[in-house]
Amino acid sequence: MADANILKTENLTIRFGGLTAVENLNVDVNKGEIVAIIGPNGAGKTTAFNMITGVYRPTEGDVLFEGNKINGKRPDQIAHLGIARTFQNIRLFKELTVLENVLIANHLRVKSNIISSVIRMPGARREEKQMLENSLELLKEVGLAELKDEKAQNLPYGLQRRLEIARALATKPTLLLLDEPAAGMNPKETEELSEFITEIREKFDISILLIEHHMQLVMDISDRIYVLEYGKTIAKGIPEDVQSDPKVIKAYLGEEDEG
Repeated sequence: MADANILKTENLTIRFGGLTAVENLNVDVNKGEIVAIIGPNGAGKTTAFNMITGVYRPTEGDVLFEGNKINGKRPDQIAHLGIARTFQNIRLFKELTVLENVLIANHLRVKSNIISSVIRMPGARREEKQMLENSLELLKEVGLAELKDEKAQNLPYGLQRRLEIARALATKPTLLLLDEPAAGMNPKETEELSEFITEIREKFDISILLIEHHMQLVMDISDRIYVLEYGKTIAKGIPEDVQSDPKVIKAYLGEEDEG
């Protein structure tokens, strides 16, 4: 596994009024790694994602992507740099087809402007053709090619989640952020998702940072894990060490009654 840093947060902190939602978060993701952020509800996990992707601006600290400071940039600028994300609540265009959903994501990399597209300039036509080819190839690689003409809303839940991840991959990221990808899945769908995430890491040569409550999935696929509680990091390390850490057990299960 290469150890080149792709993402690093340095003392990342955000306050909302008098509430500190995340405090001094120091997370790093190396090239090719799958890193998980876990913790009880309200631990600050999604808030951390929102700072990394530009939805929130940190009160203190920095976000470094491939060595460059990115906090302060807009979400679309950060996406252009090569960071893609999914959301806990699936955000597909439900009335559009599987192919159309992926085609929309391809437009992030479009070079032609709206005028040349409208009047069908040769460059714009070539780009449209390339986007279609790229989208079809991507659907083939993620196992959705046979469903390309199906409306997104008609897909089973697990395949909707796979489509959402495929749409993120269409932007050609080097870092993919997954926000509770197993939320709402049954055991079979979760097992398939676990295999899928591991597969796309290799196939697309990307690094992955995920938030997840499903502990078996986290333990199965993560290289390293960070544990948050009330916005603070209480543990970090390889899955085996984190799983047996007393602070982590206490955070999830609470104190045992004495007597």
